[in-house]
Amino acid sequence: MIAIDSMMVCLDLSDIDETLVRFTRSVCERLPVKKVYFVHNIKTSELSDDFREYFGDVNISDEIEGNIADIVTEHFANCTDYEILVSEEPNTEVILADLVKRYTIKLTLLGKRMSDKSTGALGTKLLRILPCSVLVFPETASFKIARVLTPIDFSDTSLHALHLSKSLADQLGLALDIMHVYKLPTQYFPLISEEKAIKKAEEVVKERFTDMQKRHKEIAGIPYTLVRAAGKTVAERINLQLQKGKHDLLVVGLKGHNPIPSLSLGSVPTELYNMDIDIPIWLVYSEEVIK
Repeated sequence: MIAIDSMMVCLDLSDIDETLVRFTRSVCERLPVKKVYFVHNIKTSELSDDFREYFGDVNISDEIEGNIADIVTEHFANCTDYEILVSEEPNTEVILADLVKRYTIKLTLLGKRMSDKSTGALGTKLLRILPCSVLVFPETASFKIARVLTPIDFSDTSLHALHLSKSLADQLGLALDIMHVYKLPTQYFPLISEEKAIKKAEEVVKERFTDMQKRHKEIAGIPYTLVRAAGKTVAERINLQLQKGKHDLLVVGLKGHNPIPSLSLGSVPTELYNMDIDIPIWLVYSEEVIK
């Protein structure tokens, strides 16, 4: 059973904040969440001397907290226990990572605009630095979730994501699909038959699925799809499968074995985040990786 002791919702005082608060309520109505922290950081570097001269001694933190409180009261009040945290720090990523550790945050909700409105630079930084799982909610996403897709590569990372997806599907009555994207060593064509190579690759992958299902009985019977990369990246194939299967949620495992933060996220999750995908993406770290 999935239960979230503490959840952090990152707000930026834009029009997406109201949507995030409403989606947070939807999450809390579906899953047991003990406490939610609505947070915003005022980057001190953005408070120019002109701003201070114009507004004088106004307490900007109190003003922003009041603004957030109005949104939360309208769209979230009486749902579950919550707290509003407004800070004034020069580095937003660092203070949010500190809050995750301080309040033992298990899941962070992060809003995402389409590429024509934002570079997504801050979001990518947060994915690399936050020591918790992240649920990315695009501005065009729907609150309705009925079908989940989980890509796997047979690593412990993707297996953890699959277990979470299965628990989520069982808990909420969702349909769950698995997919695996395989690549062929095309540099050997036409020395070997492409048709035979495809057949052999699929045989190997099916054997790995069978072995995985034997070792993890709880995921036996979940439908899976084998997709050849065929000139596209793994992330591009996943995105195409999302559209084809009309999925409402994507669950992806995050790697964490490399001690260098910039290398620990994984290329596929990074590429997926930077795409204009209009459904929520749950990027999952295992407890072992977080520790």
